[in-house]
Amino acid sequence: MGEQWMFYFDPNRCIGCHACSVACKQRHDRDADADEWRSVFHVSTGEYPEFEEVPVSMSCMHCHDAPCESVCPPDAIIKRDEDGIVTVDRDRCIGCHYCAWACPFGAPTYDDEGLMSKCNLCLGEGAGGGHGQPERKTPEEGGVQPACVSDCVGDAIKAGPQSEVMAEASDRAAERFEDGAYDQRVIVEPVDDDAAVAEAIREGESTAGAVTYEG
Repeated sequence: MGEQWMFYFDPNRCIGCHACSVACKQRHDRDADADEWRSVFHVSTGEYPEFEEVPVSMSCMHCHDAPCESVCPPDAIIKRDEDGIVTVDRDRCIGCHYCAWACPFGAPTYDDEGLMSKCNLCLGEGAGGGHGQPERKTPEEGGVQPACVSDCVGDAIKAGPQSEVMAEASDRAAERFEDGAYDQRVIVEPVDDDAAVAEAIREGESTAGAVTYEG
């Protein structure tokens, strides 16, 4: 298997502008009111005047263990050997929603046809899930950055082969990843100097529907 592609997120740099989710829809020519492949959640803790809120940008994390793939009855979801990206063959999808139940990040969305689509790490454009696209290339290799990365105002989102993303992470984030944080599905920088907010984010990312959401 080739090197796993993955996302990196720094909540300290995210300003909650939603440029990432807007850019995703524009890149894939999706309607403004369509379900988002990348969403920004707002995790809050405390009460006024001791109140804090941190925006968290989330999408499909292309998990190394891909729980969505293991539960898909028609084998429409495939974790690619060449780059680890989880793709969807919409010609095989039956719209059963098993993947939605299995996904820890709430990534699968369903269109008017009832078929699943989600972040494909910008393998290709359009409503599909990246099935049949060539191996993902870095910008240095002639590929394009994912829309959420290129349009992130605060430079809070990165994506690429694991070794390249790890090289850009802080020592603390890399150490937490190696220790199994987020089940090694995504590299996340620790929230600066606020254990309560950090814990709220961990709880929110493991139970995506439980956090306050502003679409």
